[in-house]
Amino acid sequence: MKGKLHKGTVLLGLCSLSFYCGAQITGQTEAAFSSRAQIKPVELSAAIVFPDTVGDLNGKAMIIYSDILSLYNTVPNAADDASLQELKKTIEKITRIEQALHSLLNDFQDIHNELLNYEKQVKNLDSKTYQFVYEGCNEANELSKKIKETVNLQPIKQLHHSIEVRINKLEDAEKIEGPINSAEMKNATDQIEQNEFADDSIQSEGETKHDEKTVEIHD
Repeated sequence: MKGKLHKGTVLLGLCSLSFYCGAQITGQTEAAFSSRAQIKPVELSAAIVFPDTVGDLNGKAMIIYSDILSLYNTVPNAADDASLQELKKTIEKITRIEQALHSLLNDFQDIHNELLNYEKQVKNLDSKTYQFVYEGCNEANELSKKIKETVNLQPIKQLHHSIEVRINKLEDAEKIEGPINSAEMKNATDQIEQNEFADDSIQSEGETKHDEKTVEIHD
């Protein structure tokens, strides 16, 4: 009987000891995880930055940069003798290009800002480990610099305004004289100038003959 009682006491003691050790280990583990999450939030945030992420952003930035340059070089101009309809089509195309350029520039800026944000996150971490972030950000910086040096939206705005002025003048002329295109207006202007030149020539010729008669009388 005493043997059974002794074995039961030993078994109970071992169970208590195991429970105590398990509680201590569990507490230390939870404390370790909680401490890491609270003390180093930057590491957890920066851990989502992978080379593929930066590479994809740089690839998109390059595509947008190419699209911006291609679109910028397609801005049309209007001929001096363009008709009212031609001017309206031209200004519609310019408007679409302006809107597309603004959209592409905003998309590029969003990508550039995202890369700058990644660079800020890893600034105080191991520079060698996150070298790819700095390189990716530098690529975006260079593209941004090229865009600023090449793309100027102000001349496009000025062109837009000048065509609007021409359209308004032609529309006003149509209200007064009926439909007329720029070529007809130019021809009419040229004809008026020719008539004025002819009148000036006739007047000059008459004055010359009068002067000749005056000389004969004096002679």
